[in-house]
Amino acid sequence: MSKPYDIVVVGGGSNSLTAAAYMAKAGKSVLVLEKNSRCGGGVVSVEVAPGFIHDTHATGLMTCMVNPALSKDELGLKSKFGLKFKEWDAAFTTLFDDGSVLATTQDVDRTAQSIAKFSAKDAETYRELGRRCVKLGPLLNAGAATPPMPFSRFMGLLDGNDIGSELATGLFNSAYDVICRYFESTEVRLHYLKWIGEAMENPESNGTGVLVYNLLALVHGSGPYAVVGGSQKLSDSLVQCIEHHGGTVRTHTEVVKLQISGGRAHGVVLKDGETIAAKDAVLACIHPWNLKKFIPEIDDRVAADARATKLSNHGAVNQQISLSREPIFIGGNPDILRNSMVVEYMPRGDFLGMRKIYDGYRYGEIPYGHFNPLSIINSFIDKTRVPTPDQCALYLYHFAPMHLAEGGIDAWDERKQEYGDLVWESFRKYTTNIDNSCIKGRLIETPLDHHRHSASMMQGDIFGIGTAGGQILGRRPTPALANYRVPNIGGLYLTGPFMHPGGTVTLGGRPTAMVMYQDMGIDLSVGFEI
Repeated sequence: MSKPYDIVVVGGGSNSLTAAAYMAKAGKSVLVLEKNSRCGGGVVSVEVAPGFIHDTHATGLMTCMVNPALSKDELGLKSKFGLKFKEWDAAFTTLFDDGSVLATTQDVDRTAQSIAKFSAKDAETYRELGRRCVKLGPLLNAGAATPPMPFSRFMGLLDGNDIGSELATGLFNSAYDVICRYFESTEVRLHYLKWIGEAMENPESNGTGVLVYNLLALVHGSGPYAVVGGSQKLSDSLVQCIEHHGGTVRTHTEVVKLQISGGRAHGVVLKDGETIAAKDAVLACIHPWNLKKFIPEIDDRVAADARATKLSNHGAVNQQISLSREPIFIGGNPDILRNSMVVEYMPRGDFLGMRKIYDGYRYGEIPYGHFNPLSIINSFIDKTRVPTPDQCALYLYHFAPMHLAEGGIDAWDERKQEYGDLVWESFRKYTTNIDNSCIKGRLIETPLDHHRHSASMMQGDIFGIGTAGGQILGRRPTPALANYRVPNIGGLYLTGPFMHPGGTVTLGGRPTAMVMYQDMGIDLSVGFEI
C-alpha cells in the first residue's frame, strides 16, 4: 500500500481538479489520480499542426466565468498562476446562406437591433425579455456555484413574482414553446433554437424551456470568453494550484475500485493492483451508470436509479483544422463574425428541416441535406494559438447521433471521415477563400472518440447525462445523489458533469468542496469568498 493521503481524488477533469484545489487550499493532503496522460477531461488542448493550438472539447466559456473560483479568483488561478482570458463581443451569431447575420451580443439593445433586421416586433419583445433575464442573473449564477437546494424549495422561491413564475414554467415547457411564444420571425426562431441545441438536447423536449432564460442571463450578465493559449491552460492552472498547496497529481493512473468497509470509503484500488488509503475522504468523478461497478457496496435502489438516468439527445463530431489563412465569410459583416464566440451556418428559412434533425439524431440518422455546422475560431482574438497572425485555428463541429442507425456507436470509426467531410464542405460554402489547399492539419473526433477519451462522456455524451427530463438542480443526477454524497457511505463525495450544475465548463467542483468543508468542520472562509 502506498502512503495515505487525506483526500484521494478519482479523475483529473476540471470539476475534480476544482474540488481538489479547494481541499488543498484548506490544508488537506490531496492526491489526484488521472488515467490519461494529462489532466483536464474535456478542458484540454492539442497541437494539430506545428504551432496551431486547438481545444478538442471545451473552448468557448461562459458558465464558469460567473463562478467565484474565477469571478473572485478564490483559487488564485489568475493572480498567482497566470490564467488569462480574452473576451468575445458576441456569444452566438447566425450567418444565413444569403449573407445576412443575426447576432446575440453582450448588450441587449445591440442584440435587439440585430433582430430588428428580421422583425421589428421581435426586437422590442427581445428588449423586454433580455432585461428581465438580466435581473435573473444573480439568482441563477449564485445557484450554479453552490450546492443545489431541494427542487421543491427552488420552485417555491420562484413562485411569487412574474419572472420567477415564468422561469418555473420553463422548467416544464420546451425551448420551442418558449421561443415560439415570444418570436414570430423564422430567422429569430432558428437562431435561438439552434443555440439551445448546444445543450445537447432536442429544443422540443419538455424541460428545456428554462435554458432560454439561462442563456440570455449568462450572455448579457457576464459574456463569453476564451482562455489565452488554449483551454488546457485552465486545467494546468488548477494543477498548479493543487501542487502549490502541497497536493500531488498522478497521470497514467487508472482507478478500478473504491475501498469501502464499515459503511465508509477508505481508499482506492488501481488497475495495477496498488491500493492507496484516504484518511478523510475519497472524492470521485464516476458516471452514474458506473457507480455499482466501482462501488459494489452501494444500495441497489440508489444504483438502479442512477443507472436509469438518461443521456443527452445527441452528441457531436468535432473537427480541429489548422488553416494557412483566415476565412473570409460571405456577406458584408466581417467584424461581428470575427468577434463572435460561436458562429452557426444555416440556410435561411429551413425551419422544418432544422426541427426534424433533432428527432433524427435519436434514431441514428445522419442529416443529409440539412448540415448546418458551427465554428469557434479563437485565433481571431488570441493570436498565441497560431504561428502567424494571418493563420487560423478552426474549431468546426456539428451535432450528431451518438449511435448510428447501422452499427451503433462502433460504426463511427468507419463513418468519421464521411461525416467530417460533409460538415467541412458545408462550412466552406459560407466562405469565399477556403478550400482543401488551406488545410495544414486536421483532427476529427466522433462520439466514439469522446467515449474512449473520458468515462464521463458515456456513449459520447459530452454533457455526462442529459439536462432534460428533470435532471437538473436537486434532481441531478438523482435526488438521492444530488447533495454530492452517497447514502450510507461516509467519506465519499461525487463530482463531475453529471452533478449539479451540469455540463459545460462550470468548475462545478466548488459546491462539492463546500459540502466537504461543512462535513469536515472547516470554516468556509478558509477557501471561499462568502
